[in-house]
Amino acid sequence: MGVASADLDLYRRDGEEFVSRLDQAYYLHYAGHSAALPIAALYERFGHLFTAEAAADLTAAAAEARGDARRSLSSLALFAADGYLGQAVRRQTEALAAREAEATIRVEGETVGYRAAAALLANEPDRLRRARIEEERLRVVSEELNPLHHEIWSTLHDLARDLGADSYRALYEGLKGVDFEALRTQAERLLAETDELHVAALDRQLRSSLGLGIDDAARADLPALLRASGYDRHFPADRMVWALEQTLEGLGIDLRGQSSIVLDTEARPMKSPRAFCAPVRVPDEVYLVVAPTGGLDDYRALFHEAGHAEHFAGTSRGLPFEFRYLGDNAVTEAYAFLLEGLTHDPVWLAQVLGYREADEYLRHIATTRLYMHRRYAAKLGYEMALHGGGRLEGQERRYADALTEAVRIPWPRETYLADVDEGFYAVNYIRAWALELSLRDLLRERYGTRWFASPRAGGFLRELWNEGQRLNADELARELDLPGIELSALTADAHMVLGR
Repeated sequence: MGVASADLDLYRRDGEEFVSRLDQAYYLHYAGHSAALPIAALYERFGHLFTAEAAADLTAAAAEARGDARRSLSSLALFAADGYLGQAVRRQTEALAAREAEATIRVEGETVGYRAAAALLANEPDRLRRARIEEERLRVVSEELNPLHHEIWSTLHDLARDLGADSYRALYEGLKGVDFEALRTQAERLLAETDELHVAALDRQLRSSLGLGIDDAARADLPALLRASGYDRHFPADRMVWALEQTLEGLGIDLRGQSSIVLDTEARPMKSPRAFCAPVRVPDEVYLVVAPTGGLDDYRALFHEAGHAEHFAGTSRGLPFEFRYLGDNAVTEAYAFLLEGLTHDPVWLAQVLGYREADEYLRHIATTRLYMHRRYAAKLGYEMALHGGGRLEGQERRYADALTEAVRIPWPRETYLADVDEGFYAVNYIRAWALELSLRDLLRERYGTRWFASPRAGGFLRELWNEGQRLNADELARELDLPGIELSALTADAHMVLGR
């Protein structure tokens, strides 16, 4: 394709229709309404969007452009490349989704869906039974899912070279405009500077919550630790949606009056355990989907996805397709983490939930946040190696060693491909955590520790959301006079809370 205005207008129109239909398909499948994920036909219908020529033309045009034109073309180039790769593995992706939805495990004579078993594991108090559930889930990954994961990743690696890149890593480093090596250096520094703190804090929480030390813990125990069922009484199910409504009302947002947001918290057998937001038509039709597992987990998931939903529902309808749907997802993740962060904000806990003596809970959250930061720091290094141009074979040990070293608990090899999101999405999470921390500090500085009850703060956030993802995370930080995306802020935050 060319990059003339008329061509771009047609490309945007068809691109928006494709993304809308794709997100609708993902919503229906992962919300448990449909066992099938019918994306192959969509890619075939819109195949003209995802040619190597389109990706190359848009990339070349972006390199010559400046300002919003460059942002626009860069976002469209990433979209074209994603689509070029996605259409090549569309049938395997369908098959993988169907297999995940239909797979079952057996534990002591009971048959449970593979996806539902994630919540079962998180809520299981018996350690031996947790180990059996984990063993069965890993068996499904190894025997039923990994062959498809391997086929998908092998294809994606080969096709990255068709797009003119030396490797999948090089392709996405260029498309995202992020210096992966510099980010990895920061991540390695975070791992080094928080190692002793992490071991001491995780050991303390494991002993307090599960009655075992870090040297005796297994990966199967971590979901129960993260689930933190001991704090459920402070996060009652019947106040969860109310708490979100009250919080948004304090910001001047009427959730019930937002017809564009559909809240889906109903339990279904095939529903994915991973909460998500499906922006089917931005800003007019946005689904906020959570699979209930109980207590704190539900609150955190609901508030996180509400951050996404408010961002997409608050995006200006007048923006072009690429600024409403595409761009740097570290931005929308930062907004999601910002609202999720209220569930461990001592002022919010006291005012909204009446939870005042929360010191131990706040230490628990700081411990699990540091665990996640370290886990993703290790994943970044592993994924850069995995996607660096070598073979997939033999990466199981690299993966297990990297995660074991970071978490300090033996990590299984089986998930070495299942634990990898396409398009280096781990980079978005890591950068979003740093941006969210700076944004939270800014809100407190401007509107006080009760910023969540300030309509002025809500107005400020709506101004940001209105921009969609026109700016990337670094540009947004600069526009707000915030520090750059520095993981040292995460290290300092962890030491401030856990170092006492």
